[in-house]
Amino acid sequence: MSRAIFSHFIFLATLGASGVRAVELTCFAPQPWTQFVRIDPSYPHHFVRDDGRHIFLFNKTAWHFFSANTPQISLDRAHALGANVIRVALEGKYYFEALGLDAWPWGGTRGKPDFTTFNEPYWNRVDERIRLAAAQGIGLNLTLFNALKLPDKPESFAIVRPYLERVISHLAKHPNIFCWEVHNEYVRNPGFQAKVGEFLKKNDPHHRPVISSNGTTDYPLWPNAPWMDMALIHHCTGSIPTFDLRDWYLAIARNLRVYGKPAFNNETGRENRHKNDDPVHRRKQLWLAAAAGGYTTWHSWDGCEGIEDATYVAPGQEFAAPYARWWSAQQFWRIDPDFTAVQLPPDDPRRDELVPVALASSSRELILAYLFTRSSGTTVPDGRLQLRLPDGDYRVEFFRPSDGAQVGKPTTHVSRGLRTQDPVALPPFADDLALRITRIVTRDQTAIPDSH
Repeated sequence: MSRAIFSHFIFLATLGASGVRAVELTCFAPQPWTQFVRIDPSYPHHFVRDDGRHIFLFNKTAWHFFSANTPQISLDRAHALGANVIRVALEGKYYFEALGLDAWPWGGTRGKPDFTTFNEPYWNRVDERIRLAAAQGIGLNLTLFNALKLPDKPESFAIVRPYLERVISHLAKHPNIFCWEVHNEYVRNPGFQAKVGEFLKKNDPHHRPVISSNGTTDYPLWPNAPWMDMALIHHCTGSIPTFDLRDWYLAIARNLRVYGKPAFNNETGRENRHKNDDPVHRRKQLWLAAAAGGYTTWHSWDGCEGIEDATYVAPGQEFAAPYARWWSAQQFWRIDPDFTAVQLPPDDPRRDELVPVALASSSRELILAYLFTRSSGTTVPDGRLQLRLPDGDYRVEFFRPSDGAQVGKPTTHVSRGLRTQDPVALPPFADDLALRITRIVTRDQTAIPDSH
């Protein structure tokens, strides 16, 4: 199909009640990950493979993948969730009290380190597990420093330079290392991290993205640093009223999209610990990140202290795979945030409850949009949207984001041009509704009249 003629408009509306239901994880093994992935210079908010195909990033926490007793559990869970990247610690001792695991790449011990030598059995295991993940189509968000927090002094970089050289010489050859993450949630040594980031950018022959991360914030870490390749935050927050979907989740997602870099939330809220316990709310968080033009992570107990538990069911995990499949099937890289193409009617009494989010190509022949309710458990029996689109005929299809199923039959929408906002009636829905509009006929465009 010609891109000039055929394009897509997608709209989603989310509502819903909380509650966790048991879900059987169905595992599958996708094609091996054999190509390096880089930021696309033509679409700098997105990622492209060597062969020019774009990849929709969906990350999954799996901190102790290198040191867990059963690494396949993490891969099976990523497959079931539709995640194509796992976030892994090369160094770290998270949840040591629960797991007794310590990822230590150097010689000696954490208590008595020998930074001049390396833990060779550990490095061999790291290499084997990277290959295992690659064979099953899973990339790695590889975090270099976690529990080791070095001071912001020149000697700190000198201490770890052999480690960084080994990272490049031993690990950079693996195409499924998606990105290097300098540090997890530590920012008291910015000079040190800048030197590490610059070293990785200069010496990685495959030019992967380089990032680092802060703790819970609403603003990206060092977004203008030349070595920081993504606008990145962690919002380890939940589905309680304090963290509103519009004024917190959507606002943060929009904050990330203005720096000319991929927008990435690589640590979202967990159930229980962060009170992220409403499954429908968690689904909305996923869709909001994508609808604002960014990427996100599924952060859950089973990627942390529960990494060895193959049976655990997180609230909302059944909605992750449909989310990943749906967005992966769209031309998401061609579109940018748009605030006028899709709006609620001015007389809609639910304007404070219903919030539209939209992405559009420059000519609006492709629009992906999302309408969500700020509360769960609400139904919309008679929803409407107003579309401001160029003159043309459009094919309209409705879908449920919860499972991707089509709702009803396709309809035809005729736009009278940019001078008008033509209404689209939505079928009754609860929880979510997706709308895809494909332009099938293009006519001459008319300008919006000015004030003269």
